[in-house]
Amino acid sequence: MKVTGIFIVLLCVAGAGSAAEDPDRLEPYLETLRERGAPPEDFVIGQLDEYDLIIFDDALHTAVSPFDYYRKLVFNPEFQEKVRFIFLEVVAVNQQPALDRYLQSEEEDITLLYPAFQNDFSGRGWPYKTYFDLLRSIREANSTLPEGKRFRVIAVNAPVYWKEIEDSRDLELFRLSLAGNDYTMYRIMLSYLDYFESGEKGVFLTNTRHAYKGIKNGEGDYFLNCGTFFHQRDPGRTFSVRFHNITLSLKRRKEPDPEKPGSTEGLEKLEIEWIRMEEGLWDTAFGAHGNRPVGFRLDNTPFGRAAYIGNHMLDAAPGQTIQDAYDGLIFLVPLDKVRRTGMVDLIYTDSFRKELARRLKILYTEEQMEGILREKGYRTVIDYIDNEFSEEPEIPQPLIREIGSVSEWKE
Repeated sequence: MKVTGIFIVLLCVAGAGSAAEDPDRLEPYLETLRERGAPPEDFVIGQLDEYDLIIFDDALHTAVSPFDYYRKLVFNPEFQEKVRFIFLEVVAVNQQPALDRYLQSEEEDITLLYPAFQNDFSGRGWPYKTYFDLLRSIREANSTLPEGKRFRVIAVNAPVYWKEIEDSRDLELFRLSLAGNDYTMYRIMLSYLDYFESGEKGVFLTNTRHAYKGIKNGEGDYFLNCGTFFHQRDPGRTFSVRFHNITLSLKRRKEPDPEKPGSTEGLEKLEIEWIRMEEGLWDTAFGAHGNRPVGFRLDNTPFGRAAYIGNHMLDAAPGQTIQDAYDGLIFLVPLDKVRRTGMVDLIYTDSFRKELARRLKILYTEEQMEGILREKGYRTVIDYIDNEFSEEPEIPQPLIREIGSVSEWKE
């Protein structure tokens, strides 16, 4: 998967640590970090004393630092003692056998994982290196644990049957079937957790759209995200955590370009921008705190009272805040250190490349595919696959160039 475009040098936030500028506005944020903050591992392990399921919003599926954090957790003896289930949003439930075969095999065989990441909902494959690294770490951690204490990795996304998708109409119906995906994931996790009767605990590794606990629309009704189902139907059982990162902000709806393909996420129908929370005030506070990794509860804090920004903001009721969306926040690295995951080419076997060529004819119209080939300078679909679905290194997050200055809040 080849990245195009020129990446501009990352913005420097080295001056973010000065608490002397506008101390009256900055001080409440620093007070929160000093009084409530805990090392991120300790923070989450502490929440597991009270809650049965921690819902993690990685902010960007491509983010590296949350996955580095997850890998530390699986080797933490206290986490190992408390947690049994690691739920993955991005893997379809019917690919569970692939996860099981990999984690239960006597010898490590990464090829056993291929079906789980070839048969994703996008149809293009899920080559994110962070997921392969995490699963290797879980396998390694499990090798040191007695059988009854080993982590179980559970796929919870809607089932994907690409062999049944033969044309654009099938694709449309498949995407329509995802309308109830948040409820599907909720019920799958609830089942594995024995409806919170067994005492077993888990973590849910997901993204923003599924992690919200309680954002309301203009009519006062909740958007029924996966996290909201838990929060409303099983109160007190879950704790939703946001990793600090650049933030997606929706400006307005727009008519999609008919010459460009649609997507499952539907972002082609929206005008979006990437921003810093509170115009860099959060980043300034973390910098003034020494950019030390920290986790804390959001309720009744200036961070929590910040205006809600996210996927529902165009239809959200006035006055929604970040603490309406999440219970906690974890800061791992300053934004100038945020990385984008590398991509693996392992899953693009000869047989999958042939299948991918078939899928591309369904995902794109003939005109759209011709436009892509023309734009990229490829002669055939096979040339496109051979060049675009390839190994890529981990890099600084290129979207950082879009988020503006860390000092905007001072202006």
